[in-house]
Amino acid sequence: MLSRSFSQVVEKIRDFVVASENGLGKSSLRGVVGLHVVGEDLAEVRSLAVDENYLGQGIGKKMLEVCIQEARDLELKRIFALTYRTDFFAKLGFEKVEKLSLPQKIWGDCVHCAKFSDCDEIAMLLSITE
Repeated sequence: MLSRSFSQVVEKIRDFVVASENGLGKSSLRGVVGLHVVGEDLAEVRSLAVDENYLGQGIGKKMLEVCIQEARDLELKRIFALTYRTDFFAKLGFEKVEKLSLPQKIWGDCVHCAKFSDCDEIAMLLSITE
């Protein structure tokens, strides 16, 4: 995940969904994911993470399904992620694509990343149908 400044977090906080467990009068974070619209018909799944103590319980899948439904509600046609966990995304219908097929991402965000010239993340894309 890319580090973000405080102002970037404040600017994008409404893009995020969290999974939590309520108990003993407090809430405990289990996972987080963001959906960021990057074009007229395209959104990106960002910063999907689940607390390692809760892996394998379907939290990540549920959060990703929330993102997919939100993209449908917004009438977007495609949703993508840059990831190392291709099997996870493939289980929900995402397919590997060339990063260059996502110029909105490359020239909007990636160009500012320290790993830009040597990025090893894999682009995964889901075409959204009704």
